[in-house]
Amino acid sequence: MPTQTGLNPLRVLHIVGDSRFGGIVAIILGLGRVARAEGWQVDVLTTDPTVQRVVGQHGLGVVSLDVIRREIKPLWDLKGLVRLQKFLRRESYGIVHTHTSKGGFVGRLAASLARVPVIVHTAHGFAFHEASPIASRVFYSTLERIATRWCDRIVSVSEFHCNWALELGMCTPAEILAIPNGISVPRLSDSFAATALRRQLGARSGDLLILTVSRLADDKGVKHLLEAVAILPRGEHRYRVFVAGDGPMRTRLEQYARDLRLSDVVTFLGFRQDVHELLAACDLVVLPSLREGLSITLLEAMAAAKPIIATSIGSNRELASQADMALLVPPANSKALAEAIQQCAHDPVLTARLATTARALFESRYTEDRMLDSYRHLYLDLVKLKSPPGAKTAGQGARIESSGNTSIRRARMDDLTGIVTIHQKAFSRFFLTQLGAEFLRRYYGLVLNYRAGIVLVAEQNGVLDGFVCGFVDRAEFYRLMWRNKRRFALPALTALIRHPSLAARVVYGVRRIQQGAARGPAGSSELSSIAVAPEASGCGLGKVLVQAFLAKSWSMDAHRVYLTTDADGNGHANELYRQMGFQHSRRFMQCRGRWMNEYIVRREPTGVAL
Repeated sequence: MPTQTGLNPLRVLHIVGDSRFGGIVAIILGLGRVARAEGWQVDVLTTDPTVQRVVGQHGLGVVSLDVIRREIKPLWDLKGLVRLQKFLRRESYGIVHTHTSKGGFVGRLAASLARVPVIVHTAHGFAFHEASPIASRVFYSTLERIATRWCDRIVSVSEFHCNWALELGMCTPAEILAIPNGISVPRLSDSFAATALRRQLGARSGDLLILTVSRLADDKGVKHLLEAVAILPRGEHRYRVFVAGDGPMRTRLEQYARDLRLSDVVTFLGFRQDVHELLAACDLVVLPSLREGLSITLLEAMAAAKPIIATSIGSNRELASQADMALLVPPANSKALAEAIQQCAHDPVLTARLATTARALFESRYTEDRMLDSYRHLYLDLVKLKSPPGAKTAGQGARIESSGNTSIRRARMDDLTGIVTIHQKAFSRFFLTQLGAEFLRRYYGLVLNYRAGIVLVAEQNGVLDGFVCGFVDRAEFYRLMWRNKRRFALPALTALIRHPSLAARVVYGVRRIQQGAARGPAGSSELSSIAVAPEASGCGLGKVLVQAFLAKSWSMDAHRVYLTTDADGNGHANELYRQMGFQHSRRFMQCRGRWMNEYIVRREPTGVAL
């Protein structure tokens, strides 16, 4: 990939092709605000009239170039690729960010051929789902593996899809990171306006108003919702179902509703821009999708504090594993869907609990600010990485703090080799080091990819002098590590073959991960490791790294930070933590003959650790 050309201001192009208006557009609008705040120019390549209108209303440029269509037509697609490549060469964009499966494949290849400095692809979902035939999964994952070569980074919109991409061999941990979708925090709607909209929709007092919002395509599962409604008993509750959205299946779905004699129950609203108001007016949100990245509609329903029924696809299971925020039913199972609707209709305590929990989970982890901040750092890091030596770019804003000639910044995947080397030098006799460099690389890579991971490095003249690593929401991270246990199995097994004496400590490590996944204080952060290269020791760099870690934890809404360190023969480190405001909480035996100290520091109201 070529280096950054030093464009100032940078020009950014988002490529979506003929994709219809939906959740992707909302994300692009947010990314546009982030880029414009950096002084960059932002354009969107789209041929859909609705998307063009909305993009223009938000002050972004519109590129109406018909080069990417949803259908696969090899000859037409080849001509589109050539036209797009020529356009990108002529316009000199500094960043090309592609979206959708077709847009991602054609767009990444064209951008690579045009030698665009920075290329990013967001996988909002794959062209296959968990129940797809093996042949389909192999075919499309192979295409994704090929397209990975044409970009600098892939972003998945959920941890589930990030892990799935790695399992299918579509990319390496260094090539992908998860940035879960997020939306702005809405103002809860006025109850009078909601009541008026219910009347406008024809709902009577006492009706159970069910809402689904989606593009009307086969993989959204609306057909199964109609079948579920058809088997609901008519009697105590009068169900009204409103389907908001448009798409290629609309005519067939409307006919199917008539065939099922649901014309008086189901109303197709078409494309709506008042989804927020519809959510306020409904009683229950049902999302029967067969595949999703991380549904924007689901996040909107959570933000609106509505009870939700959704299918148990991977991204939905990821959300539900964090809190009791929805009823999950198997995909394409109309009977289970009908039973869940009846359960919600007859249990107001259940629906109230689901709604409250969903809103709380949204506020803590799925806001737009968190998502956009992650994308901003990704942009800045890649721009800085691709800039020629001495060039001034907006990427210089990625620096967090400096001490003398040493800067503290967020780590990148290309820092992994340096991080592992420093770890091995600093902790040559420690258990994790004995598991080998590949184990360490996979561990630190997992933290880097974790949505609330914190890995900061100290750098001087392009050389890493130290690092600090940890994560917010400890229980969630250990659950992620347990789900990824297969990635660590081979290096651990290799280490056991070399050193059979490590067996007991491996068993202890497995138990610790399981226990950490099962429980953990809410709003806590764990500082898991900190190391300074031997040649940089003695200059106070460790203290600077700890301060930077605390500042980052507080900025991510952590209320406390934990760490453990050897109790014996480690006086310098124990004294450092006490000087930094950590309080000793307990002394415990980690394994036979090895005593540990646990420390904790709590966030003060001012955000400063005293």
